[in-house]
Amino acid sequence: MKIIVLHGDNSQLSYQRLQKFIEAAKNRSLEINKISDSYRDLSETFVLVDLFAKEKLHVLQNIKLLDKKQKSWLKNHSENLDSTLVIYHPSIISKTYLNSLPKLTKIEEYKLPKLIWKFLESIYPGNAKNSILLFHQVLKNEPPEFIFHLVAKLFRDMFWVKTDSGSLNYPSWRAMKLKRQGSMFNLKKIKEMIRELARADLRSKTSGENIIDLLDFLIATKLE
Repeated sequence: MKIIVLHGDNSQLSYQRLQKFIEAAKNRSLEINKISDSYRDLSETFVLVDLFAKEKLHVLQNIKLLDKKQKSWLKNHSENLDSTLVIYHPSIISKTYLNSLPKLTKIEEYKLPKLIWKFLESIYPGNAKNSILLFHQVLKNEPPEFIFHLVAKLFRDMFWVKTDSGSLNYPSWRAMKLKRQGSMFNLKKIKEMIRELARADLRSKTSGENIIDLLDFLIATKLE
């Protein structure tokens, strides 16, 4: 079995890459097996489909399904399976986790541009003016919906690191940055931002309000 990992903070590019794998499989008339969260024993999935198809593309988009038992089974049997497994994760996978997987055919990491990181790291109380300036610089090259998604993810990650940091499957450097940035907010403020971002997202989709204006307003009023 070929095992390919697609990961990184640039989920837009990594997801586009995943779609290219799926499209290529369709063009080759391969059967595509999208492994859903309902699967409890991946070994049965891989063995069963390989009985009926010589070559197949398996797509796994929830790395939590690969627990210790499943990874052990893959390590022992992957060489005997004539198929390809693409593991997709819309964020960074730690080296520790990658090393726990069977021998990988390829690892593709998709990184965010430095300017986007600079903008995301500028989001903290008292820095609204600078943050808005960087936001509009980023918009020259990136779609606003993607940037809005990254901001929402940032606050979810800060909530995660404050409430259950032990389960955060990020590289240590990323976890430390989140802890440092999260320390500038209290938990109540983070929850408020998550709610406000969810409302803004809904308003942009149902009322047609401009997502740029909505995020501008949130940064200006909540980070002043």
